[in-house]
Amino acid sequence: MTRHSKHTFLTVAPAGATALVLFGLTACTDVAPVGMATTTGARPGAAGLGDTLHPGLGNGGYQVDRYDLDMRFTGDLKEYTATTTLRGRATQALSRFNLDLAGPEVRDVTVDGRKARWSQSGQEVRVTPRTALPDGGEFTVRVTVGARVSSEPGRGLFRDKGFVQTLSQPSFAHRMAAFADHPAQKAPATITITAPSRMNSIANGELASVRRDGDFTMRRFENQEKLAPELIQIGVGPFTVVKRQGPDGLKLRHAIPSDQVNAVSPYVDKVIPEALSFVTKRLGPLPLRTYGLYLTPLGGGLETQSLTVMGTEEFSEEGMSMHVDSIATHEMAHEYFGNSVSPRRWSDAWLNEGHATFYEYLWDEEKYGISMEERLREAHQEASSKLRKEGPVAAPRREGFEPHPEMAPYGWGIYEGGALALYALRHEVGAATFQRIERAWVSKHRDGTASTADFIALASAEAGRDLEPFMRTWLYSEKLPALPGTAR
Repeated sequence: MTRHSKHTFLTVAPAGATALVLFGLTACTDVAPVGMATTTGARPGAAGLGDTLHPGLGNGGYQVDRYDLDMRFTGDLKEYTATTTLRGRATQALSRFNLDLAGPEVRDVTVDGRKARWSQSGQEVRVTPRTALPDGGEFTVRVTVGARVSSEPGRGLFRDKGFVQTLSQPSFAHRMAAFADHPAQKAPATITITAPSRMNSIANGELASVRRDGDFTMRRFENQEKLAPELIQIGVGPFTVVKRQGPDGLKLRHAIPSDQVNAVSPYVDKVIPEALSFVTKRLGPLPLRTYGLYLTPLGGGLETQSLTVMGTEEFSEEGMSMHVDSIATHEMAHEYFGNSVSPRRWSDAWLNEGHATFYEYLWDEEKYGISMEERLREAHQEASSKLRKEGPVAAPRREGFEPHPEMAPYGWGIYEGGALALYALRHEVGAATFQRIERAWVSKHRDGTASTADFIALASAEAGRDLEPFMRTWLYSEKLPALPGTAR
């Protein structure tokens, strides 16, 4: 997510949450038999992963092996049903387990094909299978929900000017469908969209199949790379998918409003290849099989995996004058930092945004002559006041983001603060060693999760000396050291 877009959208409270609690509890008695079998020592899985910023997100007691998300829209795009099929493996004997969900109405829950008891309150769906799950046992849970598509641009899934899109970072995917909504529980995913045939549809990953059945068309998209729920993109609207060939076998496809393809495509065809050349030169091939843009009237500047969502109007003469290519480079850098290598905890998100900001500034310096050092010196002057409010770069405090704690950690610290830490590291170890650290990081942790401690350990190994004391002064203090000069 680019820094400029962070405050662009309203934070919308989950509609109908109270009614859903009552529905869920009533439904428990309708679908569940009495006296379910148990497994010795089985106990409920934790309702969350205990993340300090979002303690209720993610779910304990199991790992996620795969997601299948089936989205079916009505003809007017005002309502949808979503079926999440989660394939997992129990990490303890489970009498009950949770998924994250807030807003949509639960319609059906099965475990291994059999009706299961369920209840819903707050942001959780509690699922009790007919037979407890053994430690290490594989299982499949399927949760079907229904909801209206919000007509107010905000967070999660919404419709704006005829286009459906998502903006779910950091904690809003479970307002659309049931997930273990934390990047630590990302998994390969299949996304199927059934929408009116007069519209097009697109999602993360590669298009695997298309089937038209009268007034509705189903498209299925495959993601072999692990996909975090907050990075899911669901696009439906009057757009055309323009295909191009990228470097290193990368397939490019861009969803562009059909009435603007001729006007917009030349700018897309200029910006994306240049940004690709810039990031791949420094970090190696993009860690994806396909990449592209989903251009909508609202946009959003969000790195939904393999399908960055941006505003159509940004790809114009005016957009070029405002350096839309800088934003595109920022979002593309996220395919390495944040998408492929995801934060183990949300306090590690400076590894996402700090890197994306660093490469955005480096792009601006090399292409436009805008000094990175001067920009960061200006940012450094704000550090004390910003970090006193939010908390240190790698240890932000949830209360520091009031009145919208659900947006933590998206503030100054992980953007400018993260870029400052990386700039200081490059000066400390030298530009060549720094770039070696970067390539090693995205290679070692590709398609996985990693922490701040992992980054410091890898940087120390590549530099041949202990960098922890140095890095801690930039990442865990509310008073930053003086900013060094240009990297040698």
